[in-house]
Amino acid sequence: MLKILVKAVILVFIILSVYFIVHPYACSNLMLGRVTNSMEEEPLVTQPAGDHSELFTPAGDQPLTTDGAQTGAPEATPADGQDIPTYSQADIDYAVASRYVELENEYAKNNLLGKDTAQEISYIVMDDFEMTPQEWEEFLQRATQSNLFDKVRSEQLPTVPAK
Repeated sequence: MLKILVKAVILVFIILSVYFIVHPYACSNLMLGRVTNSMEEEPLVTQPAGDHSELFTPAGDQPLTTDGAQTGAPEATPADGQDIPTYSQADIDYAVASRYVELENEYAKNNLLGKDTAQEISYIVMDDFEMTPQEWEEFLQRATQSNLFDKVRSEQLPTVPAK
């Protein structure tokens, strides 16, 4: 009986290992509690009037209402004495490309460049900026059209001398 149980545990471990190798972003999403690739429409969150579960939500997280909006304190406006920075899509794209080039230079400095390096760097940047694969593809299209990576590389000094 114990042998069968041990074999079953090992089999489950092997299956999970293969899954996380095939889908590396699934592991980080699982640990962060994110749901990915959901083909079904997400159910609406409803709470009874007497439910005080918002008292137990972490700071910064607010439960969703039935229309998808967050509940809680109204958003701060500049009139409240707080400046809310707004960034254009070009600013965001530049930041993403800068992070990618920075990691690329870091990998080159450590001589870790290989055939899977670009994909690994992409996953790191996607995780840093909380991007979905679809958002990453859209970013790549915009960056390719505007030669954004070349612009960022020319502005950032490489940390490794060319060989």
